[in-house]
Amino acid sequence: MTSTRNPESDAKASTEDRAAEKALAKQDRVSIWRVIPWSAPAFSMNALIVLTGYFTIYATDTLALNPAIVGGLLVAAKIIDAVGALLSGWIVDRAPETRWGKARPFELSVIACWALTAFMFSTPGALGDVAKYAWIFTSYLFLTALFMPLFNANNALYTARVFPRRAQYGDVSAKMGLITVIVAIFITVGMPIAVGAAGKDPAAWSFVAICMAVPFTLIGLVRFWVFKERPDAPESDAEPVRLRDIFLVLRTNPYMWVLSAMSLLVGIYAANVALSYYFRYIVGDLALQGIVAISFVALIPLMFFFPALIRRFSVSRMIAVSSFLGAIGFLVMIFAGDNIPIIMVSSVLTALAALPVNFLAPILIIDNSTYNEWKGNRRLESVGGALYSFSSTVGQAIASGIGGAVLAIAGYNGVLDVQSAEAESAIVALASWIPAIFAALVGIVALYYHRLEGRIKEISAEVIARREQSATEATPGSAVGGTEAVRTVRTERNAPFSRRKND
Repeated sequence: MTSTRNPESDAKASTEDRAAEKALAKQDRVSIWRVIPWSAPAFSMNALIVLTGYFTIYATDTLALNPAIVGGLLVAAKIIDAVGALLSGWIVDRAPETRWGKARPFELSVIACWALTAFMFSTPGALGDVAKYAWIFTSYLFLTALFMPLFNANNALYTARVFPRRAQYGDVSAKMGLITVIVAIFITVGMPIAVGAAGKDPAAWSFVAICMAVPFTLIGLVRFWVFKERPDAPESDAEPVRLRDIFLVLRTNPYMWVLSAMSLLVGIYAANVALSYYFRYIVGDLALQGIVAISFVALIPLMFFFPALIRRFSVSRMIAVSSFLGAIGFLVMIFAGDNIPIIMVSSVLTALAALPVNFLAPILIIDNSTYNEWKGNRRLESVGGALYSFSSTVGQAIASGIGGAVLAIAGYNGVLDVQSAEAESAIVALASWIPAIFAALVGIVALYYHRLEGRIKEISAEVIARREQSATEATPGSAVGGTEAVRTVRTERNAPFSRRKND
């Protein structure tokens, strides 16, 4: 008996398959009009980070405090911050479901972040040195050890509870990167001009900080009001998170440590505490730092290709390549002097190094959570985000310690308008070859991390298969909700669900 094929049926089936594939692909895309409000807290925190980046020069030049003591206090603050970053993940994961959701309420921490920032930059100039140290240390500590960690630890969990598929995380992150770069240009152009105009006057700095705090607080709350958590978002863990759950994950997930090492190294070079000193004393005008930021426009064409690059290349490899380019950019500063065009080239390369890390880290954190579940442990998205933030904070502490020590050894004096040759050499080193070393190390670590990314589709597919099996056994015939691996299950029918690797 011979079987006959119907060409019309085959053509129809092929058309339907293509339509189904397009429908699935469309589900993985997120409209730019949703990404813009989703990015609003990133705009706010970007402005906050840029402003707090002037904390050291504010303390040494405007408040006339000793750079070594300021650096030491920052190191102490960052050590406490690191503990706060870990505890914040535990707090977010233990948070109960509320009428606002589980992760969403922590978006409100942006209010406290900006209030403390304005308070910190409003230190009265007439205070004695001890009172000034106490004022800035206390406000900086509450800002960076409590409220910023809560905001950062919440991000990965909030993302997972708003968007159902991993491919959407990448699409959102890529488009968010493009939008944030455009907005960041205005922030990084305007902020140095504003603080440059403030000069060394404490009252003027307070005015600038308050003028920044009010609008950026409102911008930071946009995502809270616009995005609700999905009603079908899976509960991260049914039982409250215990400390032993956290220690078990830290002991059995080597990739979380690799990701943390990457975050620590990025924290060191991204802090770049000497850049404001470089423009004030090497270039001769702090406000020109804002003019140089216009060079970031060169990144915009690249960002249009960012979504396609993420779909084509792994996140870790993109981070590696951009980090190596960033190392080259830092080295350029050795020869830049006060040459603005050369500084612009360096700025573009170093900014490029930070983009993939800043915008794609939530994807890697969620991948680690999937790996935890695959190993039979708790997912702990927020703990992963907190550990990443913890490592970044430790890196910033190291950067602060290095900066304060190098400037103090070189004889830097913030009261002077012109620094010694030794102090200027120290400033150049802190802006060039020292961060270049850490940027290159990030690239090396990212290449190692690719080992997990090369297997994440297989791991995700096995996780969803286990969930389907568990749900079917519990309630036969019931529908099963999707996760970040749902597209993998639908499109990769032959994924090795049952094969288990324990490395």
